[in-house]
Amino acid sequence: MTNKIDKQSFGQNGAVVVTPSIPATGSFCALQVLEEANFSAISWSELEGSLTGFSFPAGTVIYGQITALTLSSGKVLAYKQV
Repeated sequence: MTNKIDKQSFGQNGAVVVTPSIPATGSFCALQVLEEANFSAISWSELEGSLTGFSFPAGTVIYGQITALTLSSGKVLAYKQV
């Protein structure tokens, strides 16, 4: 039997491609940067500080309980939470 953590780690709950023209809202457990990305906004209640103003290179993975994100540049794959 597959548990919720296994499903999340293998992307079995689906994912959303986020670009500057397509912001995302929902419940996300991880973000994978596909093209160098800059966040203009991110909603993550457990985050102390800000992820805006930084460039994240392709391949970066960010884990957390993220509920919304907007990019000013780049492309991110947002994995849906169970």
